Amino acid sequence: MKIPGGYIVAIEGIDAVGKNTQSLLLSEWLKKKGVATAHFSFPDYDTPIGKEIRAFLSGARAYPKELQHLLFAANRWEKLDELESRLRAGEAIIVNRYSGSNLAYGVADGLDAGWLASLEKGMPKANLVILLDAPARALTSRRPTGKKDVYERSSTLQAKAQKAYRELAHRHGWSLIDASGTVGGVQAAVVKTTKAALERDKGVSI
Repeated sequence: MKIPGGYIVAIEGIDAVGKNTQSLLLSEWLKKKGVATAHFSFPDYDTPIGKEIRAFLSGARAYPKELQHLLFAANRWEKLDELESRLRAGEAIIVNRYSGSNLAYGVADGLDAGWLASLEKGMPKANLVILLDAPARALTSRRPTGKKDVYERSSTLQAKAQKAYRELAHRHGWSLIDASGTVGGVQAAVVKTTKAALERDKGVSI
C-alpha cells in the first residue's frame, strides 16, 4: 500500500525514552500491514557530517553550541534527496529524531528557537510528531553510564530539553504519549495514534 504524497512520522523525546525502539517497531508494524515504509534515524553517523557529530558527542571535538546545531540540521539536509524520493514514491517514513529534536535541545542549550527553525526551512515537514514522555529520573537506568555521550551525561540538559519538548508539543499540537510503561504498551499507543493520523490526514485505513 502506498500513501498519496507520502507521510512522515517523527518519534521525538529525550535520550533513553525509547525513540529508536518505538520507531523500529512502528516501521515493522506498518510493513506487516502492507504499507510501503522506510526508517531513518538522526543523527545518521554514516554520513560525512554524521561523523563530525559523533566526534563532538564523544568528546573528541569541541565545537560551539551554534555549530553543533548547525551540524545536526545539516545532517538531515544530507538525506534530503532520499527523503523526497521516498515521499514521491508514497512511502511512510518513520524517523527516530527529526527537526523537533534540534529545536528542543537547541532551546535547552540557550539558542533562539527562530534561528534553529530557520536551519531546516525547506526540509520536508513531519506530518505527525509523536513525543514520548517519561520522567527523566526513570530513564537513568536504561543506558549504562559508559555508553552515554556528552548530551546524555548532562542531567541538566536533559531536564531542560524535556521542558522544551513539552512546550513545543503544546504549541504545535504534537501527540504526547506516556513512555514510562512497558514497551508493548507504548507501542500500542504509538500504533493507535499513527492509525488515527493516517485516517485523518490521508484517508488511509489500516
